[in-house]
Amino acid sequence: MRRSHADPSTEDSIKGVVITNVDSSSDAAEKRLSAGEVIVEVAQEAVSNAADVKKRVEQLKKDGKKSILLLVSNADGELRFVALSVQ
Repeated sequence: MRRSHADPSTEDSIKGVVITNVDSSSDAAEKRLSAGEVIVEVAQEAVSNAADVKKRVEQLKKDGKKSILLLVSNADGELRFVALSVQ
């Protein structure tokens, strides 16, 4: 669970997987994902740990998907969708 320090009203309300590192040469960096943001959903399915994210991404790749839609929250609890290509 992500704890927000910017706005106490969002504390405990954001559930998902905290991004700890983003490769500066990756598609994620190009789409402005950054450490500290929280992945809430992968392809419209809630995730609660890194294993959930990995499992969901692997399944989508196996299904032949070329991109994955993430729902991401920033420290203020603002949500946005980010599409990432998968290879």
